[in-house]
Amino acid sequence: MQKILSIEGLSKNYPGVKALDGLNLSVQKGDVYGLLGPNGSGKTTTLGIILGVTNATSGTYSWFEQGSGDSLRKRIGALLNKPNFYPYLNGFQNLKIVADIKDLKNPNIAEKLEIAGIAKNANRKFQTYSTGMRQRLALAATLLGDPEVLVLDEPTNGLDPEGIADVRELIKSIANQGITVIMASHLLDEVQKVCSHVAVLKNGQKRYEGHVQSLLSGHDSIEIGSDDLGKLQSVLTAFEGADELKRMEDKFQVKLKHGFKAAELSAFLITNGVDITHFAHNKGNLEQEFLQLLSDRRA
Repeated sequence: MQKILSIEGLSKNYPGVKALDGLNLSVQKGDVYGLLGPNGSGKTTTLGIILGVTNATSGTYSWFEQGSGDSLRKRIGALLNKPNFYPYLNGFQNLKIVADIKDLKNPNIAEKLEIAGIAKNANRKFQTYSTGMRQRLALAATLLGDPEVLVLDEPTNGLDPEGIADVRELIKSIANQGITVIMASHLLDEVQKVCSHVAVLKNGQKRYEGHVQSLLSGHDSIEIGSDDLGKLQSVLTAFEGADELKRMEDKFQVKLKHGFKAAELSAFLITNGVDITHFAHNKGNLEQEFLQLLSDRRA
């Protein structure tokens, strides 16, 4: 699969502050890749560097395995700041200006407005738009020129719950069209529901990179009960996929190793003659793993 973005040893120093510290990342074609971390973790700095807005102190990055020139950035749509359009012009007119600035011959503005779900308001002045509508128009602008990649910095920042849900679905819809998405966010729920891959940053350093589901599976746990707890404990101890085993009054809690599924444990217990009276699969969540990744224990 084609590598869309490769970052190697990227560092950025400001007076008294190390915003990035030897960052390595890799984004593949088709990923919805989230940069997750608290404020000051280096997310926006990373996006600024790879878009040519900020100069790195050291390290390199490469788009499409071809380097980092201006011609390559033309294949990228970006939204780094709060949407800023002419308030007295309507949505269509504002996108026409953006298309002219980008020197696009056939921008197909109507199509981009439709994709972004803002077509019905295209003739309204921008100053009458809600925050969610403004964000949709901004996303429509990033789609002009049919980019292969979208780079978004906190795309749901400042939106109400309904607006967050709308933009989340819009990003997923864009990704389903084969466009790679790289987005920075400090919202755990947003990353968990939208992204296929995630990198967790703290103080400019990477704490984790990989599939979101692989990160979550590390906290999957299963509660199991049986009339014969002694036999249950013996069989659970023999299961190779058990990472941790904990007694909880009349049941046991098992944490699974990466790659093992609850169905495999259930089948193993039945095969070994355990009479199961209780079996509850508790899915892990990103908040638990995120907090552990940011703790000193995982530094």
